Amino acid sequence: MRYVAFIGLLCAVCAACSSDIKTDEQAANTARLYYDYLLQGQYDDYVAGIDGYDEMPESYRRQLTDNARMFMEQQNREHGGIERLRIMRADIDTETQTAQVFLVISYQDGSNEQIMVPMVRNGSLWMMR
Repeated sequence: MRYVAFIGLLCAVCAACSSDIKTDEQAANTARLYYDYLLQGQYDDYVAGIDGYDEMPESYRRQLTDNARMFMEQQNREHGGIERLRIMRADIDTETQTAQVFLVISYQDGSNEQIMVPMVRNGSLWMMR
């Protein structure tokens, strides 16, 4: 399953590069993709979007996957679940190849929350920090 997600991400990145999408849009779209994995219950794919994933011990990967699952269970309990995600903006630091992507989470109960997703460029891919 991780390979399917990675191929999807790779296609998204390639499409972004070929269509002259700006760097801030690339970072924002990638952060949104990772959070879409979270919303769809693809916790392993979400965790695979964290920088340094390949170097993580398997036990730590499992902990992060369990934490993602628990987070979504909490959102379902407290807000009836997440209705949608929206990109607000992305602030890029080209010198350090980092970004802060701001997403708005809209919950089923009508409430909203703005979150910041720290990203770092790892080669040609944007990864969560």
